[in-house]
Amino acid sequence: MKITLVLMLAFSPLTLVHSSSSMDENEINWLTLEEAQVQTDNDGKPLFVFVEAEWCGTCKQMMNTVFPDPEISTLLTENYHPVLIDLDSQNKVHFNGKEMTERNFARTMQVQQTPTMIFIDNNGEVLGRQPGFMNRDELKILLLYVVSDQFGEVPFSEFQMD
Repeated sequence: MKITLVLMLAFSPLTLVHSSSSMDENEINWLTLEEAQVQTDNDGKPLFVFVEAEWCGTCKQMMNTVFPDPEISTLLTENYHPVLIDLDSQNKVHFNGKEMTERNFARTMQVQQTPTMIFIDNNGEVLGRQPGFMNRDELKILLLYVVSDQFGEVPFSEFQMD
């Protein structure tokens, strides 16, 4: 079943616990679309595609303050195959067996603003997208929701973390 989401966020304050591990938690191994699709074929993890642009200050803010957070980088690394796409890039990418530029991929995904986060399943189908800046707490809830048993069954606005 294909579910298209544009998530609107209204959050209450959260108490967050930091975890630690032996890996460098501040580093995300950003993959190409093709690498991510090969990996998802093997393990079924969804793709997390972050569409940004060189000129986008909000994108830079997320790259510098949200993604380096140890909890966010761990959630992304353990539950997703993270991909960076530059909205303006003419670099070639492969998605669902087709070659296109990063720019054309963003158009295909109907990206209308940066940043936009797109969740794609192991069949190459879009699960949902979230445009705009998300702070650490908002992104954490979204990342947990998409990989939860409640995704597609419970509206995001009603999702409760265990």
